[in-house]
Amino acid sequence: MNNDDSPTPPDTLLETLAARVRACRRALGLTQEELADRAGLNSRHVQKVEAGELNVTISTLSALALALGVNITDLIEPHLLSGSRPQATSLPRLSPTEMLPCCRNTEGLNSIGLTPERLCHAIFHAYTVIDSIDSRLLEGGLERLGGGTVELANLSSIVGNLLGAGVALHSGGQFVRNGPHKFPDLLSTNSDFASGIEIKVAIETNVPKGHLAKAGTYLTFRYVLVTTSGFDRSHRGDIVSIWEARCGRLSESDFSVSNTAGDSGKTAVIKSEALRRMNLVYFDQALCPYKRYVYFN
Repeated sequence: MNNDDSPTPPDTLLETLAARVRACRRALGLTQEELADRAGLNSRHVQKVEAGELNVTISTLSALALALGVNITDLIEPHLLSGSRPQATSLPRLSPTEMLPCCRNTEGLNSIGLTPERLCHAIFHAYTVIDSIDSRLLEGGLERLGGGTVELANLSSIVGNLLGAGVALHSGGQFVRNGPHKFPDLLSTNSDFASGIEIKVAIETNVPKGHLAKAGTYLTFRYVLVTTSGFDRSHRGDIVSIWEARCGRLSESDFSVSNTAGDSGKTAVIKSEALRRMNLVYFDQALCPYKRYVYFN
């Protein structure tokens, strides 16, 4: 018999989520009703989430994270990383060492405080968490994140959060994560890289974008959705796989800003010529969605 009176650590994803949401809400001094109002949810939803009784959707999770001022992955990532490895339903991944041949322009990475090894470990970190989430979703009879469980715009945000966490984790203390929804995503502890790093992510051949045009140091990623059999340019799968990363300094003039009526606000898209000018630091030819890739440098 266990005589330890300390709280039993949560051992399921729902219990972890319940504990994290409850702790974040209390830290903000919010009632369940106030959190529900902030998140645009029914208060009963919040009650069930905190009781560990609701199989929460990614959309609900995203709304709660935004209302609590945290990243969506902060609510679930600790549990996923401490759990078992993803099931065999996931795509076999390259190890960080096996990814190294995809890296290029090492001096470009060095100029922003990173190395090929750190970049590959960051990508692998993102894969580890994504595959864990996908495994849990499949266990519950749901689709993977990339299969429609979450909108693609939100998927890119999740991927960006995970890549940012991976960069910080494997930077040797050189970078730390900034607060949620703050610029830049990563703050540097080294005065040589005082501008920090902003991370932007886009799917396939789309150009990375944000809400505001801000000058700074950027690290961009693009990914494709593959199947368990691999990449097929003519068929979108449901497993996130990074095919490109670029880095460099951007000015406000390197963005194309629009504010279309009825849109979700301002959109600042990195101009194609600016993206092409950035250092290509990671390129996986086997996953490239272009028939003819013109962004080499």
